[in-house]
Amino acid sequence: MMLSFKELALNRQSTRSFSDREVELEKIKRICEVAAMSPSSCNSQPWKMHIVRPTYAKIADLRKACQAVGLNPFLDNVTNFIVIEQTFGNMKSKAGGFFSNNDLNSIDLGILAAHICLAAEEEGLGTCLIGSFRNKNVNKALNFSSLRRIRLVVAIGYATDGYEIRKKTRKNTEDIIDVIE
Repeated sequence: MMLSFKELALNRQSTRSFSDREVELEKIKRICEVAAMSPSSCNSQPWKMHIVRPTYAKIADLRKACQAVGLNPFLDNVTNFIVIEQTFGNMKSKAGGFFSNNDLNSIDLGILAAHICLAAEEEGLGTCLIGSFRNKNVNKALNFSSLRRIRLVVAIGYATDGYEIRKKTRKNTEDIIDVIE
């Protein structure tokens, strides 16, 4: 039975305990294909998703790059990542962002990341968004030019058996939802 959107949102959490169970490449590809359908400003799609598999020779370097200043020790057990690179969108979106004083690419990448996380949840996989890393070290680990803009790294895999869904703590909806009539 397919989960409702609300159930996906309630179940999805940052996973920080991954099992060593192998993740099927087809699942990760499906997740990326679904995420590629994310809306973006002026359909600019300013992203490229890189799937990093356990067989990649420098996966340990990628883990280390995402563990800057002692953060994210749980990544030692992660064997699959989706690396989100910001690419050039289109002029229409760039102009719209300039005139509205909004960073539309960052908004678009956030929407993409949310779609990745929810699609992974639907596939039975856990995710954790990693934003604390040194871009130059991630680029080096991936053999990319230093000019490429890696914006997020998504750890993805099966959670360890018994990994509990935590109760979500969120602000009171009356404090964050305002109806203007």
